Amino acid sequence: MSSGASGAGVRRVVQCYSLFDKFFPTCGLLDYTEGIYHGDPNTPYAQAQLNQINYLLDEVRCRQGVRILDVGCGNGTLLEEVRRRGAVGTGITISPEQAGLCRRRGLDVRLLDYRELAGRSIGPFDAVIANGAIEHFVQVSDAAAGEAEQIYARMFRLFHGVIDPKSSIRRMVNTTTHFVRGPDPKRLLAGPLAFRPFSDDFHYALLIRSFGGFYPADGQLERCARGFFRLLKAEDGTRDSFFTSEEWLRRVRKALRRPTGLKIMARSLPYMVRHPGQFITMITCMLITRSWNWQFRTDHPPARLLRQTWEYEPASV
Repeated sequence: MSSGASGAGVRRVVQCYSLFDKFFPTCGLLDYTEGIYHGDPNTPYAQAQLNQINYLLDEVRCRQGVRILDVGCGNGTLLEEVRRRGAVGTGITISPEQAGLCRRRGLDVRLLDYRELAGRSIGPFDAVIANGAIEHFVQVSDAAAGEAEQIYARMFRLFHGVIDPKSSIRRMVNTTTHFVRGPDPKRLLAGPLAFRPFSDDFHYALLIRSFGGFYPADGQLERCARGFFRLLKAEDGTRDSFFTSEEWLRRVRKALRRPTGLKIMARSLPYMVRHPGQFITMITCMLITRSWNWQFRTDHPPARLLRQTWEYEPASV
Protein backbone atom coordinates (compact mmCIF):
# COMPACT_ATOMS: atom_id res chain seq x y z
CA MET A 1 0.00 0.00 0.00
CA SER A 2 1.08 3.54 -0.46
CA SER A 3 0.69 7.05 0.70
CA GLY A 4 0.13 10.33 -1.02
CA ALA A 5 2.47 12.21 1.31
CA SER A 6 6.17 11.58 1.28
CA GLY A 7 8.43 10.95 4.24
CA ALA A 8 6.62 10.50 7.54
CA GLY A 9 3.32 9.45 5.95
CA VAL A 10 4.85 6.60 3.97
CA ARG A 11 6.93 5.48 6.97
CA ARG A 12 3.84 5.38 9.16
CA VAL A 13 1.99 3.16 6.68
CA VAL A 14 4.98 0.80 6.34
CA GLN A 15 5.38 0.62 10.12
CA CYS A 16 1.66 -0.04 10.55
CA TYR A 17 1.81 -3.15 8.38
CA SER A 18 5.07 -4.24 9.97
CA LEU A 19 3.27 -4.41 13.31
CA PHE A 20 0.21 -6.09 11.77
CA ASP A 21 2.51 -8.80 10.44
CA LYS A 22 3.73 -9.44 14.00
CA PHE A 23 0.19 -9.75 15.40
CA PHE A 24 -2.34 -10.94 12.87
CA PRO A 25 -0.87 -14.08 11.23
CA THR A 26 -0.45 -15.66 14.68
CA CYS A 27 -4.18 -15.02 15.18
CA GLY A 28 -5.04 -16.72 11.89
CA LEU A 29 -5.49 -13.43 10.03
CA LEU A 30 -3.56 -13.08 6.78
CA ASP A 31 -5.84 -10.49 5.17
CA TYR A 32 -6.32 -6.95 6.46
CA THR A 33 -9.49 -6.04 4.57
CA GLU A 34 -13.16 -6.70 5.22
CA GLY A 35 -14.96 -9.74 3.82
CA ILE A 36 -18.49 -10.13 2.49
CA TYR A 37 -20.90 -11.74 4.94
CA HIS A 38 -24.17 -11.33 3.03
CA GLY A 39 -25.75 -10.07 6.26
CA ASP A 40 -24.89 -13.19 8.26
CA PRO A 41 -22.32 -12.57 11.05
CA ASN A 42 -21.98 -16.35 11.48
CA THR A 43 -20.34 -16.68 8.07
CA PRO A 44 -16.85 -18.14 8.67
CA TYR A 45 -14.17 -15.48 8.40
CA ALA A 46 -12.22 -17.32 5.69
CA GLN A 47 -15.37 -17.69 3.59
CA ALA A 48 -16.21 -13.99 3.99
CA GLN A 49 -12.72 -13.06 2.80
CA LEU A 50 -13.05 -15.36 -0.21
CA ASN A 51 -16.49 -13.90 -0.95
CA GLN A 52 -14.99 -10.42 -1.27
CA ILE A 53 -12.04 -11.59 -3.35
CA ASN A 54 -14.37 -13.38 -5.76
CA TYR A 55 -16.62 -10.33 -5.91
CA LEU A 56 -13.71 -8.08 -6.88
CA LEU A 57 -12.36 -10.53 -9.45
CA ASP A 58 -15.81 -11.06 -10.95
CA GLU A 59 -16.20 -7.27 -11.26
CA VAL A 60 -13.08 -7.13 -13.44
CA ARG A 61 -14.07 -10.30 -15.34
CA CYS A 62 -10.99 -12.16 -14.16
CA ARG A 63 -10.53 -15.36 -16.12
CA GLN A 64 -7.84 -17.24 -18.05
CA GLY A 65 -5.19 -14.87 -19.39
CA VAL A 66 -6.60 -11.63 -17.95
CA ARG A 67 -3.90 -9.29 -16.64
CA ILE A 68 -4.59 -7.86 -13.17
CA LEU A 69 -2.67 -5.20 -11.21
CA ASP A 70 -3.28 -5.53 -7.45
CA VAL A 71 -2.41 -2.20 -5.82
CA GLY A 72 -1.60 -2.62 -2.14
CA CYS A 73 -1.58 -6.40 -2.53
CA GLY A 74 -1.06 -7.20 1.15
CA ASN A 75 0.02 -10.78 1.79
CA GLY A 76 -1.14 -11.97 -1.62
CA THR A 77 -4.42 -13.78 -0.98
CA LEU A 78 -6.18 -12.04 -3.87
CA LEU A 79 -3.23 -12.75 -6.17
CA GLU A 80 -3.43 -16.43 -5.20
CA GLU A 81 -7.02 -16.49 -6.44
CA VAL A 82 -6.01 -14.65 -9.62
CA ARG A 83 -3.49 -17.42 -10.26
CA ARG A 84 -6.05 -20.12 -9.48
CA ARG A 85 -8.31 -18.66 -12.18
CA GLY A 86 -5.49 -18.88 -14.72
CA ALA A 87 -5.14 -15.10 -14.95
CA VAL A 88 -1.89 -13.12 -14.70
CA GLY A 89 -1.52 -11.12 -11.51
CA THR A 90 1.05 -8.50 -10.52
CA GLY A 91 1.03 -6.91 -7.09
CA ILE A 92 2.65 -3.79 -5.68
CA THR A 93 3.20 -2.90 -2.02
CA ILE A 94 5.46 -0.62 0.01
CA SER A 95 5.73 -3.17 2.82
CA PRO A 96 9.00 -5.15 2.59
CA GLU A 97 7.52 -7.88 4.80
CA GLN A 98 4.50 -8.30 2.55
CA ALA A 99 6.61 -8.28 -0.62
CA GLY A 100 8.86 -10.96 0.85
CA LEU A 101 5.97 -13.18 1.92
CA CYS A 102 4.29 -12.87 -1.48
CA ARG A 103 7.49 -13.79 -3.29
CA ARG A 104 7.90 -16.85 -1.09
CA ARG A 105 4.40 -17.82 -2.23
CA GLY A 106 5.63 -17.62 -5.83
CA LEU A 107 3.71 -14.44 -6.64
CA ASP A 108 4.84 -11.59 -8.88
CA VAL A 109 5.00 -8.72 -6.38
CA ARG A 110 7.07 -5.56 -6.63
CA LEU A 111 8.19 -3.37 -3.73
CA LEU A 112 6.79 -0.25 -5.36
CA ASP A 113 4.87 2.88 -4.40
CA TYR A 114 1.83 3.37 -6.65
CA ARG A 115 3.09 6.87 -7.45
CA GLU A 116 6.04 5.27 -9.22
CA LEU A 117 3.86 3.50 -11.80
CA ALA A 118 4.47 6.28 -14.31
CA GLY A 119 7.51 5.54 -16.41
CA ARG A 120 7.99 2.02 -15.06
CA SER A 121 7.98 -1.03 -17.31
CA ILE A 122 4.96 -2.57 -15.62
CA GLY A 123 1.84 -3.57 -17.47
CA PRO A 124 -0.20 -3.03 -19.49
CA PHE A 125 -3.15 -4.55 -17.62
CA ASP A 126 -6.76 -5.34 -18.33
CA ALA A 127 -7.85 -4.16 -14.89
CA VAL A 128 -6.67 -2.57 -11.64
CA ILE A 129 -7.81 -3.64 -8.16
CA ALA A 130 -7.20 -1.55 -5.02
CA ASN A 131 -8.61 -3.58 -2.14
CA GLY A 132 -8.31 -1.35 0.92
CA ALA A 133 -5.31 0.65 -0.31
CA ILE A 134 -6.73 4.06 -1.21
CA GLU A 135 -7.30 5.04 2.44
CA HIS A 136 -3.52 5.45 2.76
CA PHE A 137 -2.93 7.63 -0.30
CA VAL A 138 -3.82 10.97 1.33
CA GLN A 139 -2.34 11.99 4.67
CA VAL A 140 -3.95 14.39 7.13
CA SER A 141 -1.30 17.00 6.27
CA ASP A 142 -2.26 16.69 2.57
CA ALA A 143 -5.94 17.20 3.40
CA ALA A 144 -5.14 20.15 5.68
CA ALA A 145 -3.20 21.74 2.81
CA GLY A 146 -6.12 21.24 0.40
CA GLU A 147 -4.21 18.72 -1.73
CA ALA A 148 -6.44 15.65 -1.39
CA GLU A 149 -8.30 16.01 -4.68
CA GLN A 150 -5.08 16.60 -6.58
CA ILE A 151 -3.67 13.36 -5.14
CA TYR A 152 -6.77 11.34 -6.00
CA ALA A 153 -6.87 12.76 -9.54
CA ARG A 154 -3.23 11.78 -10.03
CA MET A 155 -4.03 8.31 -8.71
CA PHE A 156 -6.77 7.83 -11.29
CA ARG A 157 -4.48 9.16 -14.02
CA LEU A 158 -1.78 6.64 -13.05
CA PHE A 159 -4.22 3.74 -12.97
CA HIS A 160 -5.64 4.88 -16.29
CA GLY A 161 -2.13 4.89 -17.71
CA VAL A 162 -1.40 1.23 -16.91
CA ILE A 163 -4.63 -0.12 -18.44
CA ASP A 164 -4.43 -1.40 -22.00
CA PRO A 165 -6.75 0.85 -24.08
CA LYS A 166 -7.28 -2.08 -26.47
CA SER A 167 -8.50 -4.42 -23.73
CA SER A 168 -12.12 -5.54 -23.78
CA ILE A 169 -12.32 -5.21 -19.97
CA ARG A 170 -10.69 -1.88 -18.96
CA ARG A 171 -12.01 -1.69 -15.41
CA MET A 172 -10.90 -0.61 -11.98
CA VAL A 173 -12.45 -1.79 -8.72
CA ASN A 174 -11.72 -0.64 -5.18
CA THR A 175 -12.88 -1.08 -1.61
CA THR A 176 -12.42 2.17 0.28
CA THR A 177 -13.56 3.55 3.63
CA HIS A 178 -15.20 6.98 3.32
CA PHE A 179 -15.99 9.63 5.90
CA VAL A 180 -19.64 10.09 6.84
CA ARG A 181 -18.98 12.51 9.69
CA GLY A 182 -15.82 13.96 8.23
CA PRO A 183 -13.38 15.74 10.56
CA ASP A 184 -11.54 19.01 9.96
CA PRO A 185 -8.03 17.83 9.00
CA LYS A 186 -6.43 21.02 10.32
CA ARG A 187 -7.80 20.25 13.78
CA LEU A 188 -6.52 16.68 13.67
CA LEU A 189 -2.94 17.89 13.20
CA ALA A 190 -3.00 18.62 16.94
CA GLY A 191 -3.08 14.91 17.86
CA PRO A 192 -5.53 12.83 19.93
CA LEU A 193 -4.65 14.35 23.33
CA ALA A 194 -6.05 17.69 22.13
CA PHE A 195 -9.60 16.27 22.07
CA ARG A 196 -12.18 15.00 24.50
CA PRO A 197 -11.62 11.25 25.00
CA PHE A 198 -13.81 9.07 22.76
CA SER A 199 -15.06 12.01 20.70
CA ASP A 200 -15.02 11.74 16.90
CA ASP A 201 -11.88 13.86 16.62
CA PHE A 202 -10.14 11.83 19.33
CA HIS A 203 -10.83 8.54 17.53
CA TYR A 204 -9.88 9.88 14.10
CA ALA A 205 -6.65 11.40 15.41
CA LEU A 206 -5.71 8.03 16.90
CA LEU A 207 -6.52 6.23 13.65
CA ILE A 208 -4.47 8.66 11.58
CA ARG A 209 -1.43 8.31 13.81
CA SER A 210 -1.79 4.55 13.99
CA PHE A 211 -2.41 3.52 10.38
CA GLY A 212 -1.50 6.53 8.26
CA GLY A 213 -4.04 8.02 5.89
CA PHE A 214 -7.10 10.22 5.59
CA TYR A 215 -10.34 8.92 4.04
CA PRO A 216 -12.12 10.46 1.06
CA ALA A 217 -15.54 12.05 1.53
CA ASP A 218 -18.63 10.76 -0.24
CA GLY A 219 -18.50 11.77 -3.90
CA GLN A 220 -14.87 12.88 -3.79
CA LEU A 221 -13.47 9.97 -5.76
CA GLU A 222 -16.13 10.39 -8.43
CA ARG A 223 -15.12 14.03 -8.93
CA CYS A 224 -11.44 13.15 -9.13
CA ALA A 225 -12.00 10.28 -11.59
CA ARG A 226 -13.56 12.49 -14.28
CA GLY A 227 -11.78 12.14 -17.57
CA PHE A 228 -10.20 8.85 -16.54
CA PHE A 229 -12.94 6.52 -15.21
CA ARG A 230 -16.72 6.47 -15.00
CA LEU A 231 -18.37 4.96 -11.93
CA LEU A 232 -20.46 1.94 -12.91
CA LYS A 233 -21.67 0.80 -9.50
CA ALA A 234 -21.12 1.22 -5.78
CA GLU A 235 -22.06 -1.18 -3.00
CA ASP A 236 -22.15 -0.37 0.71
CA GLY A 237 -20.00 -2.81 2.69
CA THR A 238 -20.06 -1.01 6.05
CA ARG A 239 -21.79 -3.87 7.82
CA ASP A 240 -19.13 -6.22 6.46
CA SER A 241 -16.43 -3.95 7.89
CA PHE A 242 -18.21 -4.10 11.23
CA PHE A 243 -18.37 -7.91 11.25
CA THR A 244 -14.74 -8.15 10.15
CA SER A 245 -13.35 -5.68 12.69
CA GLU A 246 -15.23 -7.39 15.51
CA GLU A 247 -13.76 -10.73 14.43
CA TRP A 248 -10.26 -9.22 14.37
CA LEU A 249 -10.71 -7.86 17.88
CA ARG A 250 -12.06 -11.17 19.18
CA ARG A 251 -9.18 -13.17 17.71
CA VAL A 252 -6.43 -10.82 18.86
CA ARG A 253 -7.79 -10.62 22.41
CA LYS A 254 -8.16 -14.40 22.53
CA ALA A 255 -4.60 -14.93 21.28
CA LEU A 256 -3.15 -12.47 23.80
CA ARG A 257 -4.82 -14.34 26.69
CA ARG A 258 -3.21 -17.61 25.62
CA PRO A 259 0.45 -18.72 25.52
CA THR A 260 0.51 -17.39 21.96
CA GLY A 261 0.33 -13.93 23.53
CA LEU A 262 3.90 -14.28 24.74
CA LYS A 263 4.97 -15.25 21.22
CA ILE A 264 3.21 -12.22 19.75
CA MET A 265 4.78 -9.84 22.25
CA ALA A 266 8.23 -11.35 21.72
CA ARG A 267 7.90 -10.91 17.95
CA SER A 268 6.72 -7.31 18.50
CA LEU A 269 9.56 -6.34 20.85
CA PRO A 270 12.03 -5.19 18.14
CA TYR A 271 9.27 -3.08 16.56
CA MET A 272 8.42 -1.56 19.95
CA VAL A 273 12.06 -0.63 20.53
CA ARG A 274 12.43 0.97 17.07
CA HIS A 275 9.00 2.70 16.96
CA PRO A 276 7.79 3.15 20.56
CA GLY A 277 5.41 6.02 19.79
CA GLN A 278 3.55 4.28 16.99
CA PHE A 279 3.53 0.99 18.90
CA ILE A 280 1.83 2.58 21.91
CA THR A 281 -0.59 4.50 19.70
CA MET A 282 -1.58 1.42 17.68
CA ILE A 283 -2.06 -0.79 20.74
CA THR A 284 -4.18 1.94 22.32
CA CYS A 285 -6.19 2.39 19.12
CA MET A 286 -6.80 -1.31 18.52
CA LEU A 287 -7.25 -2.73 22.03
CA ILE A 288 -8.04 0.06 24.49
CA THR A 289 -10.11 2.76 22.75
CA ARG A 290 -11.02 0.31 19.94
CA SER A 291 -11.11 3.21 17.55
CA TRP A 292 -10.94 0.96 14.48
CA ASN A 293 -14.14 -0.80 15.59
CA TRP A 294 -15.78 2.48 16.64
CA GLN A 295 -15.91 3.81 13.10
CA PHE A 296 -18.25 1.00 11.94
CA ARG A 297 -20.36 0.51 15.06
CA THR A 298 -23.89 1.81 15.78
CA ASP A 299 -26.77 2.25 13.35
CA HIS A 300 -25.25 5.54 12.11
CA PRO A 301 -21.48 4.95 11.99
CA PRO A 302 -19.10 7.85 11.32
CA ALA A 303 -17.51 6.06 8.34
CA ARG A 304 -18.66 3.69 5.66
CA LEU A 305 -17.06 1.19 3.31
CA LEU A 306 -17.83 1.38 -0.41
CA ARG A 307 -17.01 -1.17 -3.10
CA GLN A 308 -16.78 0.79 -6.34
CA THR A 309 -16.47 -0.46 -9.91
CA TRP A 310 -15.19 1.92 -12.58
CA GLU A 311 -15.06 1.85 -16.37
CA TYR A 312 -12.04 3.24 -18.22
CA GLU A 313 -12.74 6.32 -20.29
CA PRO A 314 -10.70 6.83 -23.47
CA ALA A 315 -8.20 9.66 -23.22
CA SER A 316 -9.39 12.94 -24.71
CA VAL A 317 -7.62 13.98 -27.90
